[in-house]
Amino acid sequence: MIAAGVVRSRSSRFHRHIFRVLGWLALAAAAPALYACTARSLEPPVLKPDPTQTGSIVLTANRNVDLLFLIDDSSSMAKSQENLRRNFPAFMTALKALPGGLPNVHIAVVSSDMGAGDGSIAGCDANGGKNGIFQYTARGSCTATNLDPNATFISDIAGVRNYSGNLEDVFSCIAALGESGCGFEHQFAAITRALGADGQAPPAENQGFLRPEAYLAIVMITNEDDCSASPGVPLFDTTSNTNLASLLGPPANFRCNEFGHVCDGARPDRHAPNNTVGDTRSYASCVPAEDGYLLSVAETVARIKALKPDPDNQVIVATIAGPETPYTVEWKAAPTSDSGPWPAIKHSCTASDGSYADPSTRTSAFVSQFGPNGLQLSICDTEFAPALVRIAQKIGERISKPCIAGRVAKKPSTDRDDCTVVSNAPNGTGQIIQTPIAPCADTAGAGPCWQLAPGDGTCTGQTIDVVRDPAAPAVAWETASVQCSLCIDGMPDPARGCP
Repeated sequence: MIAAGVVRSRSSRFHRHIFRVLGWLALAAAAPALYACTARSLEPPVLKPDPTQTGSIVLTANRNVDLLFLIDDSSSMAKSQENLRRNFPAFMTALKALPGGLPNVHIAVVSSDMGAGDGSIAGCDANGGKNGIFQYTARGSCTATNLDPNATFISDIAGVRNYSGNLEDVFSCIAALGESGCGFEHQFAAITRALGADGQAPPAENQGFLRPEAYLAIVMITNEDDCSASPGVPLFDTTSNTNLASLLGPPANFRCNEFGHVCDGARPDRHAPNNTVGDTRSYASCVPAEDGYLLSVAETVARIKALKPDPDNQVIVATIAGPETPYTVEWKAAPTSDSGPWPAIKHSCTASDGSYADPSTRTSAFVSQFGPNGLQLSICDTEFAPALVRIAQKIGERISKPCIAGRVAKKPSTDRDDCTVVSNAPNGTGQIIQTPIAPCADTAGAGPCWQLAPGDGTCTGQTIDVVRDPAAPAVAWETASVQCSLCIDGMPDPARGCP
């Protein structure tokens, strides 16, 4: 939001899901996505569909999860922050309900404030804002975090904690970031800086958070799209760029839209269609502009994935943000003398408590590049509990065995279960080595081999057990990709063991 020409901060279930389509989680090229069923002698031939179910198994004792919460602390975020803190206990309850109980967690909080410009923008300093440093001090009505002295993030590993009291209370205390952060939010820059994914070592306060073998879960809570400017780009200049005729346009938040998005094949237009206050223009298709003004979405994704040797299995990303659509520009009276009204993006959603959010073009594209490990959830929901529970469930999918809801078919004309299991483990140089695992029926039960087993926890179907080779050297971590071919109800196929 702009006033007087000065920029200022502006206001399943798992088994049902996996039964349908999950895609390869670690080995897309190791086996075909679908096995074709051979038709029996009928006139005309009938081809039977044969759905597959895929999943991943953790083969080593690795229940370590590093959770990073990126919280927007610009103006207008107070109600959303309160919603997060109010519903965080639901997130913890869902994590504790996972098979095996609460994972071994590191939990950190980082602000979207990375500063902007030369210091002339209200609320945005010229020195990098909060610089991706973990936020770990008491705020608001909270007077003590209950973290141990010198602790900068929450750690709870097999019951060994660096805090006293309840984890939920500690998080609520450090997550109350307020609304004084820069209104040009730098979500991508803050995350990459916090994790040392920007080519530099992470801040001293953040050391020890990332564990090489741990799963990394990034959760962004923000009501505006990312506006992380590329180094050296004067996107936030307020000296020579002061009006509609300037190269960068008026010194307003719309710059993040104009130079961060491509809508219907071009940049969103800063000029009102009729040069009149109250004009609007809607766009049908907006994608990130990867032309150098803002940090590249694709490069940011690559930097995050490079933190892990097996990112397809080890990285989860979720946003609680505004929907991508509707994407509408409106024009308001210019606060200073200019040739026409100034553009502003309209909110894409408004919550029942009056909080709101703008289209999340860049952040949505970021999350989508993590495939089935990416979740896009609405910040305009009355309560964040369902979204937070879904994130916890997604983490559970990573650290738990897959639940096979249907009847596993046999390989044609055999008594062998039609599943493929492939081990994924790093070698001495960190490269992922993929090794097929034989069924135990073929090895007389000698490991390494796999076999079907009854599901555990909430799984009422079957799962896959892998028998380890006791003579094999220990590895830091190992997963296995699983693909099973299923029978279809009402479509008998005796050759495949399907009644």
